[in-house]
Amino acid sequence: MSVRSALDLVLPRLDPELASRLVPARRLEERRGCRPSGVSDLDQLLGGGWPRAALSELSGRRSSGRTAILLASLGRAIAAGETVALVDVGGTLDPRRAAASGIALPHLFWIRADGAGQALKATDLVVAAGGFDLVALDLGDVPPRPPTAAWIRLKHGAERQGTTIVVATPARAVGAFAAAAVEIAAASPLFSPVPTLLQGLRATITRERAHPDESEARCACVAFTCRS
Repeated sequence: MSVRSALDLVLPRLDPELASRLVPARRLEERRGCRPSGVSDLDQLLGGGWPRAALSELSGRRSSGRTAILLASLGRAIAAGETVALVDVGGTLDPRRAAASGIALPHLFWIRADGAGQALKATDLVVAAGGFDLVALDLGDVPPRPPTAAWIRLKHGAERQGTTIVVATPARAVGAFAAAAVEIAAASPLFSPVPTLLQGLRATITRERAHPDESEARCACVAFTCRS
């Protein structure tokens, strides 16, 4: 009897709550290493990319390039054939900009939330459902003030399901529950010489934390494409 056949016989007999907590061997393997962000300089700063099966935070003010990096991460994951979701506070996703960032829209599970509280609950449900490789949570431009328990649930959910969660915030909010945390500052536009068109952004990014746990912070000047 194949392993698959054995699983098909055993799983229906298990308690539903216990079955929902089982982690496939494929997920355990994915927990090792990092998931590329789609921005090579940022991956180098992080030691390979966003930590797998962990909660990470990407913070920066409006127009800092925060959204561009988040879209690049989603596009990179979709190109690799992975299952992704975006929980978006206020429904600010621009489909044309997303498509230009390499996101195949039919392969993106998009949830619009009316506020941080609703967005956190939606993210928790998506991660708990299982099957997602990358879940991005864009909290918009209002600094969230969720209870500590919300971050704890997301952290444990990421570890249990083998899901990479990236939270985009205007200012640091996740704190010690983030396996990796980067902060964007001093963003400036990059223009092509002829014709004069916006080609990308150059920003100073500080890595506050990286996986595995490291105590020192590092800074780097990162350039990335900002397509329109």
